[in-house]
Amino acid sequence: MKTKHLFFAMVVAALPFLFLTQSCETVKEEIQEAAAFDVAMGLPDHYFPLDSVEISESGAKNEIILTEQSVEFGLDSVLSSYGINSATLSNATFTSVTLTMDNPVQGASFDFMSGMRVVLSETSDFASETQIASADEIAAGSTMITFTLENENIESFLENEDIYLRLYGNLNGPLPFATLPLILQSGVAFTVNPI
Repeated sequence: MKTKHLFFAMVVAALPFLFLTQSCETVKEEIQEAAAFDVAMGLPDHYFPLDSVEISESGAKNEIILTEQSVEFGLDSVLSSYGINSATLSNATFTSVTLTMDNPVQGASFDFMSGMRVVLSETSDFASETQIASADEIAAGSTMITFTLENENIESFLENEDIYLRLYGNLNGPLPFATLPLILQSGVAFTVNPI
């Protein structure tokens, strides 16, 4: 019985010593890990028309820019909605990218496209691009394309005031309509680590 009491007393006496010997940095990291949480959100829908004249001027069977989109991510407003003044981001990726026809006419499809890809840039001139999604095979008769995500880490992009998306398309023929209204939709997810 005395051995149990002695052992218990030693453990109780050792706890403050163990706590004091841990570095403040380690304790701070453990607190930050406990306070971290995940956020998933959709980026604003991007409505744009494809124009048959513009596409025909680009030349058939070439990769062309279908649209560009500037997205104001607004990290500060995201953080303030959670009552946080300062944080770092981790595990930031796109969760979805889709392209849909907006009220398509009878018989409309993406059959005039052989593939598409979406890139992200920190600058509006797209001097440096990071591919985030692609659609290498488009099923015949499709009116919606769900892109395959490339799971690129996008933390550095989300820390910017604006991010820039560009949609490329590979044509395999002319656009069979005068105009074709489209909607580009995307979502992102990331972990917020309060500071």
